[in-house]
Amino acid sequence: MAKGSSVRIEATLRALQALGHEVRALTPAGPSKAWDFLPHDTVALPEGNHLARMLAWREAARGWLAGRDADMVQFRGHWEGVPALAWAAEHKACTVFEAHGFPSVELPAHYPALEERPSLVDKLITEEQTLIGGADLLLSHSLTGHRYLLSRGARPERVAVVPNFVDTALFTPPPAPPAEPGPMRVVYVGTLAPWQGLGVLLEAFSRLRGRVPAELHVIGPRKGAWHRELSVLARRLRVRPLLKVSGAMARPDLAAVLRTAQVCTAPLPSDERNSGQGCCPLKVLEYMAAGRPILATSAPPLREILTHMETAYLAKPGSPAALAEGLSWLAAHPAEREALGVRARERALAAWTPGHFHDRLGAALARLAQPIPTGGTP
Repeated sequence: MAKGSSVRIEATLRALQALGHEVRALTPAGPSKAWDFLPHDTVALPEGNHLARMLAWREAARGWLAGRDADMVQFRGHWEGVPALAWAAEHKACTVFEAHGFPSVELPAHYPALEERPSLVDKLITEEQTLIGGADLLLSHSLTGHRYLLSRGARPERVAVVPNFVDTALFTPPPAPPAEPGPMRVVYVGTLAPWQGLGVLLEAFSRLRGRVPAELHVIGPRKGAWHRELSVLARRLRVRPLLKVSGAMARPDLAAVLRTAQVCTAPLPSDERNSGQGCCPLKVLEYMAAGRPILATSAPPLREILTHMETAYLAKPGSPAALAEGLSWLAAHPAEREALGVRARERALAAWTPGHFHDRLGAALARLAQPIPTGGTP
């Protein structure tokens, strides 16, 4: 199952080609990067230490750019962004920064020990500020992310919101609602990372044990520590028999599984990672396109996509009681539950298709043809 970032990268490259650009790409090597529709170079990164890998990626990007000639360079991350910005200044090229997943926010979530190295985090922030202030165009995935960039000094005229999209031809509703007999089947798609809110969701299941028959099917890459932590928590809460964890799967297989779900869920907490820098969860768009009822939290990025009791049931972030109440309501109201899914599908078709993504990206890039107002770099 390709990560949401890989899906977006491929769509961006295809959209750039469709807009008439001659495109060449550099990415880290990986199984999901076998693109044959454009010149594409990959670089193998060393195993192990994340910082060492990212510094190797930075040097690979610097070497790959050396001697090239182009009118524009687009980059997704801070690590390759630093050499890309320097290269663009030398070659008088435009720069496009897909400003998402900032290391100063992401890395402490992955590696809590970084809190004991504030100087490293400060250096990351300084480099991020250089990119935010120096890029000609910043692409945000969400309005929440747009506000975050402005809070960090980005100039409004240089920021464009280009959300994710969903393949509405692949992710389609089932011909009929899934059968009711047996426990209500709740499906979650994504990583097992603690900041996805799965622990709070398991606590909600424990509150309903013996009262609302339900089971949780988790689909996503099984990383050892996160999987073990989830299993330990499920046993402690006495809901382990209700939890099924599958590995990653190809997107056509995922679409088929979603059609069997009675509820799909996104229990995101409202933290700095989600409600600060923002996000546009691909899984939520896939749930919508599949026409399935959704239980999600009311974290700001999700409120941009979903509306309570119109396209989803939204619960207070971080509250097992609120999620349990949502599960209970969805179990008790099957007709209303299915109506949420129908309206979610309609919303996906109206706003989140590949065509919408192409148009939004094209409109954002058109800004580069317009003069940037002067006034100093923040």
